[in-house]
Amino acid sequence: MTDPNINATPQSNADKLDGTDDNGVELPFRKVAMLYVARLFGLAKDYAFPEGGNETASALNHVATLAKVLTRQALLADGNTYDVFDMLVTNTKWILSQNIHINDNEVDSVNYKAPVAATK
Repeated sequence: MTDPNINATPQSNADKLDGTDDNGVELPFRKVAMLYVARLFGLAKDYAFPEGGNETASALNHVATLAKVLTRQALLADGNTYDVFDMLVTNTKWILSQNIHINDNEVDSVNYKAPVAATK
């Protein structure tokens, strides 16, 4: 089997990261519209590196924007400052407080019990 990267060059690698073909044309399937309605945490106005709505095919821009969103913190009504992980865990804790056995029917759950086969 031939190595698929045998003819790779620094430019071809840069093109892949930039989301462009060998002629520098943006790959339409890599284009992402980012932050158009994302105003909750103010990335367009109060962030150290402001970023409003934009479109890009660049993987590096996708990752940078995702990092900007995931690293934001918000001071909420309970007086605590939360990041995305905190919010996810807080929501999960609340969901589990409603029904601790919500996932018992999932095979990978620590509480899973295989259904008993019906007998005749």
